[in-house]
Parts: sequence; C-alpha cells; structure tokens
Amino acid sequence: MQKFDLKIKMKSNNEFFELSDLDKIGQGTIKNVYQHPFFAEKIIKVIKPELVAEDGGFLKHGKIKRNLYQGIYRQFRREILQYLQLCKNHYQENNYIFPVEIPYGLVPTSAGLGLVTEKITAEDGIGWTLEDLAKGPGLQEKHQRALAQFFDDCVRLHIVFGEVNYAGLMYTERRSGRPEFVLVDGVGEKLLIPIRAMSASISGRYVRQVQRKIQQQLNAIAAEK
Repeated sequence: MQKFDLKIKMKSNNEFFELSDLDKIGQGTIKNVYQHPFFAEKIIKVIKPELVAEDGGFLKHGKIKRNLYQGIYRQFRREILQYLQLCKNHYQENNYIFPVEIPYGLVPTSAGLGLVTEKITAEDGIGWTLEDLAKGPGLQEKHQRALAQFFDDCVRLHIVFGEVNYAGLMYTERRSGRPEFVLVDGVGEKLLIPIRAMSASISGRYVRQVQRKIQQQLNAIAAEK
C-alpha cells in the first residue's frame, strides 16, 4: 500500500488538513479535489475558497440565499443524504455499492470542511471521466454498454440527479470487476420542493432527459473526429 507522510497541522488547538501540503489531483466548477494523505483509495473534496463568502455561503448569492440551509456545505449534504437513502432502501440486501461514489465522512481542512469520498480510477490508475474518454481515445462498445447500464440503474434505484453532466461520470473496471460508470458530482435533490426525491417516476423521467442530452453531446464529439 502506498505510504503518505503525516500532513496535519494545529491551529488554536484544532487539528486540520493543510491543503497546501496535499496533492491536488483535480478540480471541478466549484470544488478542488485532493488525494487523501493516509488512504490511496480516498480523496478529499473542498469547495473552492475563492467562491465562498465569510458567512460560509457562496459569494455569488445574496445574503438571504447564503443563509439558507448549510450554505456551501449543502453540496455535501445532498450527496450524503442520497447515499444514506440508497443504503436504507437496500438494508435487507446489506448492499452499500451503487453507481454513485461512496462518501466516507467530513474532515476539517485549512479551507473549511472537506468531504472524504471513494476514489474512482480506471485500470491505468487514471481518473477518466466520460468527457475525457469521448474527447480523447473515444468510446468503445464496452463504454457504451456501461453508460446505458448506468442510466438504467439510476432509474431502477431511484437515484436523484441534481446537475449531472458527462464530466461528473467516471469510468472504472476496478470497483466491481466490470466496466461501469460512477457518478461523482451532481447527485442529490436540488429543488426547493423535492419532487424528484418524492417521486421515482418524475426522477426517472429526468434521468432519461439527462441521458438523451449527454448522448447528443457524445454523438457531436464523435462526429467531429
């Protein structure tokens, strides 16, 4: 197993991860992603500090909206709640693996709370998103089958989409020994009235809508090559 140096610092008797000491391995629109310093199979996601107001809300939001719910951490809450719901629904099966990344908990960092999650990588050890595959080596038949299975599973399991795009789907064959895509961003109910969480049929229709949109994007990329 890969070994990591201890990278925890103290501030006012509080322990936290100093992000400047960690290996940054990726980023999204609002999150930075770091390698967990102790576990090779885990990552730490942190909301980009430049997007955060002093009150813990997003700078782009007005004061009232910034104070709703958990501010920037509402992103983490949605993911955790969705995973808990899936585990609850499959309690009798003792199943904890779904087509969404596993959240392991929260840790303090030098830029607020970080969400510790499962690290999804392909056979070559690289984190290939669906977008990376489409724009790079291209999608093989096994990728297309895995993508179709992903959307079928999301409908069947009543996985609620927030804002899902092809950059938030990661490919792996290491997780379960078969080709699969795993949702690592955009999961969980985002609507003020949680109609997708309350209705599996409404949620399923939205999943299919996202599927069609992503497939159109993939087709356009393939046509340009």
